[in-house]
Amino acid sequence: MRSYIEIVQIRACDVQSGDVVNKRGPDRSGWIEVAKLEELQNGSFVVHDEADRDSFTGLGYDLVWLQVVHELRFNSHLSVD
Repeated sequence: MRSYIEIVQIRACDVQSGDVVNKRGPDRSGWIEVAKLEELQNGSFVVHDEADRDSFTGLGYDLVWLQVVHELRFNSHLSVD
C-alpha cells in the first residue's frame, strides 16, 4: 500500500501515543513519534518521544501539527473516472 500524508493542526491536549507531530509547524524537520503525553501540575503538557531525546511543552490549547496517513488508491499519472 502506498500512502500520502495530510498535515492537520490539533491541540496539544489531544495528542496521543503513536502520533507523529511537530510543534514548529509543517516543516521537514522537527517531527517526533509520540510515546507519551504527560500533564504537569500547572496544566501544561509535555510530549515525549520513545527515547526521551526530543520533547516539547505546550499548553492544552497550543496548536501542534499532526501527520495523518491516507491510502493512495491510484497511480499519480493515470486519469481517474
